[in-house]
Order: sequence, then structure tokens, then C-alpha cells
Amino acid sequence: MRLRAGGMAAVAAVALVAACSRNPKPVAVAPQATQPNADSARLAQMHRDSMLAMARADSIAKARAAETHADSVRSEVMRETVDSAKDVTNTGLTTADAALMAERVHFDYNKSDLMEADVHLLQQKLAILQAHSQLAVQIAGNCDERGSDEYNMALGERRAAAAKRWLVAHGIAESRITIISYGKERPLDSGHDEAAWAKNRRDDFMVTRSVG
Repeated sequence: MRLRAGGMAAVAAVALVAACSRNPKPVAVAPQATQPNADSARLAQMHRDSMLAMARADSIAKARAAETHADSVRSEVMRETVDSAKDVTNTGLTTADAALMAERVHFDYNKSDLMEADVHLLQQKLAILQAHSQLAVQIAGNCDERGSDEYNMALGERRAAAAKRWLVAHGIAESRITIISYGKERPLDSGHDEAAWAKNRRDDFMVTRSVG
């Protein structure tokens, strides 16, 4: 009887172990903490830094280009007189027409729109150019001393382009008109007040003999 009871106890123990192995208790797994992706953040910062560096480099390059152009203009001004009337000799124009073609168009502060008085002047220039088809004209835009070299070069170009657009719109061939900007490098008046600035905000007209 003792052996039989012991054997039964052993069988029961084996059965219990087998039952436990078939139905293991679930093991709780602690959730992993999520961390920001440090590599992605670094890449994003590097991209922002790269874009800022490119923007700075572009701004510096434009400023240097404007300064270089301004230096070139200064050198040219030293070789020339600002009076464009000297360039109308031997063009076939009368003295009166030559003087009229040399008259300047003026602009309001920081503007490139043609004023009414200037349109009237352009109408007189138009009549001369229509009567002398062999002539071409260069229009030079100028600014007063205020503002950066880069800004004034662009403003001077817009002022010259405004006069050219008007003449082309009224029948003068585009090939007969060239434009250039001198920015603030060719002041007529070296003063530092509104009276001087008003004179310097202008288009100069230089007439040449040949169209080609």
C-alpha cells in the first residue's frame, strides 16, 4: 500500500508539471519608452543651416556684384562728362533738336513712373526720332544718393526702361533704344538736400548716329 500511494503521488506530480507546461502564465512585458529620433533632428538642423548659408552667400554675391558694377561706373564717370549733349554732334540734328534730345526726364523719390511733364517731353523726342530714322538713343537711368548701390542700380534701370517702353509703344523700333543704369554714381548736383536729389533722379538721353 505504501508503494502504491507513493506511485500515485509521483504520477500526480508529473501530471501537474505537464499541465503547467501546456498553459504557461503570461509574462508581462514592460513597454519600451519612445525616444525622439536624434538623427532626424540633426539632419533637419543641418538642412536649415545649409539653406541659411546659401541665402547669405547669395546676398553677399549680389552685393559684391553691385559694388563691382558701381566701381566700374565710377571709373567711367571719371573719363566722361555727365552732359550727354556732347554726343549729338554730327548726327544731322539742328542745334535746337539736339538740345531737346538732351533734355532730361525726372522722377519722384523712389519712383520709376513717368510724370505728366515728362510724357510731354518724350512726345517731342518721339517726333525727332521719327524724323531721323538713322538715329539711335541710349537712355541712362540715375538716382539720388540715398539707398544702397545695388538698390539704386536696379531703380535706375527701371527708370530708363520706363522711357524706353513709352517710345517703343509709340512706334520707335526697340533696336534703336538701349538702356543703362548709373545708379547714384553720376549726380548732377553734389548737394545733400531735396533740391539736389530732385535733379539727380533722372534719365539722360544720348543720341548716336547709327542704328546698328
